[in-house]
Amino acid sequence: MTPSNRRRFGRRTKTLEVTAHGDGRYEFEAVLLDESYGGRYEEQARDRITIHHFIITGTVAGPALQLQSLRVRAEEHPFPQCPFVIPAAERLIGSSLLSGWRKDVLDGLGGSAGCTHITTLLLGLAEVATLVYFQQVNDSVDYGPAVRARGEWIAANLSAGHNLAGACHVLDPGGPVIGAAQGYLERYGPPE
Repeated sequence: MTPSNRRRFGRRTKTLEVTAHGDGRYEFEAVLLDESYGGRYEEQARDRITIHHFIITGTVAGPALQLQSLRVRAEEHPFPQCPFVIPAAERLIGSSLLSGWRKDVLDGLGGSAGCTHITTLLLGLAEVATLVYFQQVNDSVDYGPAVRARGEWIAANLSAGHNLAGACHVLDPGGPVIGAAQGYLERYGPPE
């Protein structure tokens, strides 16, 4: 029985780290960690357990952010069969994170063909683009409130070929942020 004064909760932590290699290649590490605190566990002395711990590492390259390598590690999981889906995940090598990624992941690992935790991490790799774009633009343009306000930051993204217009409500093609970027480009040309 769990003591009534003990706080019970579960926590999912997801992280994504992207490292530039300077040659158009980027390395990534995505981690998913599910933990339970204050519950009933076979080892009574414990107040926390890890339910799932999966790590995906790999590299992407080129303008389409094509997956060059992928390694899935099932560090901790509830059933011995959990890692059996790893080969299906590795078949994604060669896919683009920018075009059809979600479909590729769900076609190969949707439902009982995959693992919801690995699939969640794989779908999240689409977010690599945000961190890659930031690093690419930040190589030539400072980042800060003044640069964003005058439209230079988004102008640099648009000049780099990043299709950001329409990506979210802030980047509405007729909105003030894209308008400021277009105005910046008209006045000064592409940022260097």
